[in-house]
Amino acid sequence: MTEKDKGEGGRAVEGTVLELLPQAGYIVELSTRAQVRAHAAGAAKANFSRLRPKDRVLVELSPHDPTRGRITKLLE
Repeated sequence: MTEKDKGEGGRAVEGTVLELLPQAGYIVELSTRAQVRAHAAGAAKANFSRLRPKDRVLVELSPHDPTRGRITKLLE
């Protein structure tokens, strides 16, 4: 399990895309077995051609709501 503390208060955790949602949303299962709702963030949105179920991603969790996050990187 890779987990890094971010300077802004969010933390990055590895996860797997489970489901595609409308309006570029995703349900991601984290390595801790928790499920969060996430969206592709900023420059990452332009670099992802398409996320699919079972893709491994790095998710930065919101410091205010741990059930929401943003996908910052597609892992291989």
